[in-house]
Amino acid sequence: MRVIETPVPIEELEEIREKEGVKVELVLLKKIERNGIPLNRVLILGICEEIERFMELLRRSRAGG
Repeated sequence: MRVIETPVPIEELEEIREKEGVKVELVLLKKIERNGIPLNRVLILGICEEIERFMELLRRSRAGG
């Protein structure tokens, strides 16, 4: 289990998860704002390896490659 705060919309997170076949569950906990930036607080449920795989895919997709 891991909680992240990200400006990425939950729909885009779900697309990444589905496209890559990562076995995690994403739960939107709440929307917050920090320094004027809207963020989604998301709970990621799954085994550690799959969570890390999802996080790496998220980093790469947001970095442009």
